[in-house]
Amino acid sequence: MAKAVDTPRGAGIYPRDLGNVAAVVDRLNRISEPPAQKEDFDTWLEMGSALDFLRDNSQQGEFVVYASNRFTFINAVLVPASSLDPPDIDDLMSWNCNPASSWGITVQFSEQRSAWISPPLDHAGSKTLDKGEQLVFARQFDGLPGKKSYYEILQRFTHVFDLHYMEERRSYCRLDGRGDVEDAIRIVEIPGKGEEFDTNVVIFNRDLLDEYLVLTDSVIVRTFDFTRYRPSTFSGWAAAHDVRFRSDGDMHYRSHVEPGYASYLRGFQLTRSAATREAIIKRFDYTATEDRQYASFIAQDWKNKVTKEISCAPGHTANYFTESDLPFELSPAFFKPEVLLKYKADSEKYRLAERSISCRGTWSLQTYDTNDAGQVHTYLVYLRALPYEEQLYWKSYNEEPKAPISKRAFTTDFEGTWDLESDPLDSLKSAISDLNRDQVPWWTLRSEKLRDQVHYPVTSSADEWATEILNLDQLVVEGFETKWLRNKAQSLGRTPDITFASLKLVEECLLALGFGDEHAKTVIAPLKQAHDLRSKVRGHASGKDGAAIKKQILKDHRAYREHFRALCQGCDESIRDIAEAFKKLN
Repeated sequence: MAKAVDTPRGAGIYPRDLGNVAAVVDRLNRISEPPAQKEDFDTWLEMGSALDFLRDNSQQGEFVVYASNRFTFINAVLVPASSLDPPDIDDLMSWNCNPASSWGITVQFSEQRSAWISPPLDHAGSKTLDKGEQLVFARQFDGLPGKKSYYEILQRFTHVFDLHYMEERRSYCRLDGRGDVEDAIRIVEIPGKGEEFDTNVVIFNRDLLDEYLVLTDSVIVRTFDFTRYRPSTFSGWAAAHDVRFRSDGDMHYRSHVEPGYASYLRGFQLTRSAATREAIIKRFDYTATEDRQYASFIAQDWKNKVTKEISCAPGHTANYFTESDLPFELSPAFFKPEVLLKYKADSEKYRLAERSISCRGTWSLQTYDTNDAGQVHTYLVYLRALPYEEQLYWKSYNEEPKAPISKRAFTTDFEGTWDLESDPLDSLKSAISDLNRDQVPWWTLRSEKLRDQVHYPVTSSADEWATEILNLDQLVVEGFETKWLRNKAQSLGRTPDITFASLKLVEECLLALGFGDEHAKTVIAPLKQAHDLRSKVRGHASGKDGAAIKKQILKDHRAYREHFRALCQGCDESIRDIAEAFKKLN
């Protein structure tokens, strides 16, 4: 196997998983809880747990940018690295800012009257922070129903990394290298019970933060203020008290402890990026191949007239213009039809077209087809473009060819001509799209995704076939508008029975338009077959009737795919006949 690398987007040096967020928030809550025992309470006042949390979290993949509860305040902002070389510690210790700061209008009423827009960190108590960039914005709007407050994230940050807020996840999200939704910024809001304070935490993916720091040549300045006491006994600080100041690496703080009573810890922590500009550039260099991995496949090396295992890596195949003994890049590899089931099962994530497959926001397989033996086939050059993980998935279904590539693939891929043979399912979807575009009153597309959910069965599985029958019925038959059809049939002089459903009402309208009984039934027949099959083989437990239907289907058509193809052709003709006839109703 050729050596190589697929580096997932956002992969970094920090360990991270979905459970880490809960662990971080749980730890923050635990260190904010006053212990009951006196000895433990005295230890708690020493603030060791707060300092340990900040140190540990600065090395974690889930970085706390903002946190607040009764005893804790943390707020991170970004500052140009040049302003911290060296840091003005006295200046930074005077910080006075929080996420409630935002853009505003400043008006000057002196002799030279003026007005301008002031930035969020204007007058942050520190000249260093005045030059910074705020990451989290606490917003409030009394016009909102229910909860009036919410959090926004710096727009430049969310745009750079293509992040989008998803209410159901309470996160700013993106697609990862597998096309799955990934939480990049998590907003955790835990309402306090009774007189308890709310807990609010905003956690960033540290890998993204590091990349942003490099791109903006910035450093994180994480300000913090921990104040600890028993709510039932605290009445204020002693009039005179000692304040200790300490610098510990990139942590600078002052603290005060009144043993057995209360304490505070206030300061800032500098956190620099662990990423490098070179690593970022390399990640975007899509021509680099030395760090990628490639699988090998049993493929038909028709150049050398042999079937063997061939790596899809660059340098292991050649194009038509290269003089060599290497197999052609267009050497076909063959797969069990079950390889497509993964993509059929998740229409939200994958788009399975008749000749191509794509995964949202990530990869695509430019072409594939099915041969006469039912095998799926594609070419090594297109398998090469898939992520390594996806290549391994295809490899698990790889097998030797049982028949040549399809006639359609040979025509389009090698002869370079159009395939003029009509595809019934494509034609049906086109007819459906026309109805939707024209917004006919007698039929409605119930969901945009229905068109992408209907595919030919690819295996010999009766369950797969039955699922496609269901999808077909939902796309076509469920679109008929029963109320409109009934009213129209009545207005044309028909008296449809109250029990008539949509297809019977279509038949009534056709009869009113001058169709003979047999002609009207013939037009409706394929649609009725699709609807009846849904009820008998998918809608309910099929039992003996369902088993008999399946047996007859295979007897008449040899394979479920062939039956489905014929059914699609019949439905296509029906829809087009009905659409043509109903033009008279306009």
